[in-house]
Amino acid sequence: MLLGSILLALAWAALQGEITLVNLLVGYVVGYAVLALLARGGVMPSTLVSRTVHALSLAGFFAWELLLAHVRVAADVLLGHRIEPAVVAIPLDITTDGEILLLSMLINITPGSVTIDLSDDRRTLYVHVMHMKTADETRREIKDGFERRVKLLFE
Repeated sequence: MLLGSILLALAWAALQGEITLVNLLVGYVVGYAVLALLARGGVMPSTLVSRTVHALSLAGFFAWELLLAHVRVAADVLLGHRIEPAVVAIPLDITTDGEILLLSMLINITPGSVTIDLSDDRRTLYVHVMHMKTADETRREIKDGFERRVKLLFE
């Protein structure tokens, strides 16, 4: 179904007259939906619907967190706020390579935080943060925010 969706995305973009990221994404989503409907006899699989909802939730949450992080960092620079840098260990509930990679990427893209290491047993992620009130609060923010949504996406 993946290859078919990619081919339909390319066809969609070609029919639109220009191959842009937006056209490719719309074409992929439309192509996937059409193929899913055809494969299931007209019924959209529940996993596709739930994953789409979880992906949109994660994307919306990430966009909001990205905006807040940019505002915090800009305020720090412009107002000369004192930063409280620290490294915090985040115990992971996620286990697969894809889940850990996505969580790390979301943390790295967000200004003011960066993933610096993963424990050998792959159960703890070490994150450097620019502002840490308490280690427990930082852990809770990452686990209840990004990690919970990443876990839902891959279920």
